[in-house]
Amino acid sequence: MSGGTPLEILTPLATAARQAGLSVGSLVLPLPERPLPSGRRLPRLAAPEQDERTAAIALATQGLLAAAGVESRYVVLDFGPVTLTTGFAAIARAFARRQLGEDEPGEALWAAAVGERRARAAALSDACLWALEALVRIAEPVGATLVLPIGATPWEVPSPRESRALLDTFVGAAVGAAWDPGKLSVLCELGLSISDGRLAALGETAALVLDNDAVGITPGYLPGLGERDPRIAAIRPPAAIPRVVLGGPTATAAEVAVAVAKAG
Repeated sequence: MSGGTPLEILTPLATAARQAGLSVGSLVLPLPERPLPSGRRLPRLAAPEQDERTAAIALATQGLLAAAGVESRYVVLDFGPVTLTTGFAAIARAFARRQLGEDEPGEALWAAAVGERRARAAALSDACLWALEALVRIAEPVGATLVLPIGATPWEVPSPRESRALLDTFVGAAVGAAWDPGKLSVLCELGLSISDGRLAALGETAALVLDNDAVGITPGYLPGLGERDPRIAAIRPPAAIPRVVLGGPTATAAEVAVAVAKAG
């Protein structure tokens, strides 16, 4: 179950899946209890304000308990967007116009976004840690593994470095990282640093593969309908790691079938 799906449909969805010989193996949390009204958004696990983080943890806890009831083993945590002075849309426009390079119109915007994100790294990491400490106590007794996404842009959290620090803190706990080739390709496209050794280790030890491609700096395309950075494409996570095939709402049933067959 992906982000934004209301929790109220989890049980009926799981029932229908079982009748078809399937299951809801993973979900993204937090999810709203019911469809959000227009103009409302979910509270963020990595919000600067403690009240908002507390509300997000409460929703994620509700989702964890519901996931246990339908035997969903993997929970991908969505820490929420990072709000920066420079918006992602401005960078996306500059990228599309090939204006992010040195002495290009988008260079200063990009430098400002990266600089602001670095300045807030400690506070964002503390917020992620605060949320994880609360949620891991719920996840372990119900047999769920919390999966950390890898932020591909300055507007996402945790970054590869922040993710590694969190994993080091929770060694031995029910916490792992996602191998997300779409997002990692975006990270490489934007020139954000991650070493070959870190990529190899992430591909080898990931708790879950979120199998998708990217187009430019937009991830989330079905495998085969987009592209992967050569560094990412060269890494093949072990077949034993569970896989979730991701694709946008415009993907056809035939395209989904092909992508799933290739992933299998």
